[in-house]
Amino acid sequence: MSSFAEFFSTSAGMLLRRWELAQMDALLAECAGETALQLGAPYGSLLRNASHDSRLLGARNFLQTSQACANVRLDFDSLPFRESTFDLVVSVHALEWSKNPSQFFSEVFRVLAPEGRLIVLCINPWGPWWVRKKEKLFECPTETSFSPLSVTQVKSFCERHGVVDRGRFGVYCPSLSDNPQHLARWGWCEKAGDRWWPALANAFMLSCVKKVEKPGLIGKLIPEGGLLKKNWAGQTIATRNQTKNF
Repeated sequence: MSSFAEFFSTSAGMLLRRWELAQMDALLAECAGETALQLGAPYGSLLRNASHDSRLLGARNFLQTSQACANVRLDFDSLPFRESTFDLVVSVHALEWSKNPSQFFSEVFRVLAPEGRLIVLCINPWGPWWVRKKEKLFECPTETSFSPLSVTQVKSFCERHGVVDRGRFGVYCPSLSDNPQHLARWGWCEKAGDRWWPALANAFMLSCVKKVEKPGLIGKLIPEGGLLKKNWAGQTIATRNQTKNF
């Protein structure tokens, strides 16, 4: 296949596609807000069941097919949006194309509103697809900038800005065959992988909630002039200059 987008039209790509759609549908049922942004669209929009009024899809190139939400061409490392614009940001294999992951996450959390949610869908660099057969994912030399990050790396970036509240590994089939019957023989790997070798999955999902530190008061709030009683005038009070001999 000549590009990563074409991979999702193969039998193995459809396995990954169905798994990612299932994860998104489960998470979107718990997400509420007004604005949502999807970064990356290798096979279209994943915001199909989002309850957000405004949905925007940002890709590296303009999409040729009709989508359920507006689409725009974006540079993932330099987003043209204002701070705290979106209640939900979904990265669909956009992180793998970033030349500067630190800048990528800084931009994403900049446009994400406080208590907003970031969902990251990525290829696992420790999975059999990438370790043993990554040359089959990309036969075109222009796709060499695709570089997946590990779960540990993604978590470390997310935890600088928020709290990672959930995650999931998925798609354990080691084959990239385009024969559905051949892939069906590896169906047992899905349940066994979740139990015995989850970190060796071909893909993973992480969800993070943005947290903003705000200054808060400690103790009681005492209004000006409210420390003493109203009828204190004329009474003897102690001061710091008074001393007492023992």
